[in-house]
Amino acid sequence: MGKTEPQMKGAMLAEFLRWYATHYDSEPVRRFVQSDPGCVRARLDADRPSFGVVPSEWYSAALFHRLLDVAFAPMSQGERALFVRRSTEAVSGHMIRGVYGALFSLIATPDRYVRHIQRAWNQLHNTGVREVVLRPNEAESIIREWPAHHPILCMMVHATTHALFERMLGKHADIERVRCVSQGHADCMSRLWW
Repeated sequence: MGKTEPQMKGAMLAEFLRWYATHYDSEPVRRFVQSDPGCVRARLDADRPSFGVVPSEWYSAALFHRLLDVAFAPMSQGERALFVRRSTEAVSGHMIRGVYGALFSLIATPDRYVRHIQRAWNQLHNTGVREVVLRPNEAESIIREWPAHHPILCMMVHATTHALFERMLGKHADIERVRCVSQGHADCMSRLWW
């Protein structure tokens, strides 16, 4: 039995690309979509909203990685951090009001989020084990066994968890990324506290 190709649901990718095109110069990504054979095979279209990504379809995680690399290439480290924060706040906010609203309403408290995080993760990723450990006034967000890992995507996942916790709690939370497989660790982990 062969290994499963890491894939991501188009809903997240489409929403990210829509937000990106309205807030940044998307011409480099547009040129990439026009010229990359992987984009052609995935039926992306540089002239359509969200580059033609269909929210209900699954896409190769490697394709998303390449799109992120192109989008982030001209940015400094500080610009990347700001981009990640703004994009994940916007994308997660739109998704929990949209097609994934019913799912979020089921997990809209930290206790439920912890119980259902793997199910929610599986709606958007076909690989990876997700866990959130809740303690009084803090949480640890852990991702392991995730062959679709990419340093920028990892930052975005943890920033999304941060944004969702702030929405669930109704107050500010701080976040610190503690471990990442791109730095040689066995898993990726961030710590939130409020």
